[in-house]
Amino acid sequence: MKKIFSAGGLALILALSAFSARPAAAQTEITKIDWEVSKLQGKNRIPFAPVAELRADPELKFTDKLRAVVTLRNNSAKDAEGLVLRYSLKLRLQKAGDPQEKAFWAVPFYVEEIRVAAVKAKTERQTRVINFEFPDQLRKLRNSGFLPTALKLEIMVCPRQGDEPLQIIREAVIEILKP
Repeated sequence: MKKIFSAGGLALILALSAFSARPAAAQTEITKIDWEVSKLQGKNRIPFAPVAELRADPELKFTDKLRAVVTLRNNSAKDAEGLVLRYSLKLRLQKAGDPQEKAFWAVPFYVEEIRVAAVKAKTERQTRVINFEFPDQLRKLRNSGFLPTALKLEIMVCPRQGDEPLQIIREAVIEILKP
């Protein structure tokens, strides 16, 4: 059998290929989304607290402040800077008198971007999504014959080269119950 590479030549080729390999991208992932509400008690607003469901009805004025707390994780050895998060909101609607199985997701009613200056290397950072226009949507549903049964937040980190789609996109659904 004819020898194609010497031991030194093979070592040189392996070393060059190791240096020419692309480094792993600095992936920032969305790890979780939590919902919080600040309620109005009299004339005072109480601090935000975690909630598992919303109490709302189109026929009543919605005075709570709603926000989503998005946790970002940067697993790389470099800081991730200049991140842009895009999000949309949509309601699951149910025609009054129809069974729950006939509820459907409407098209998004709100789309926006928020900017995150940086997530330090090997750390997590929380950012808050505060613009929802949820009370306006409830008001638009008044006397429509449809009731909201859930609110869905879909959010993603604007993709960068090397990102894994399943790590940069998340959704969170919060059920809406009658007050």
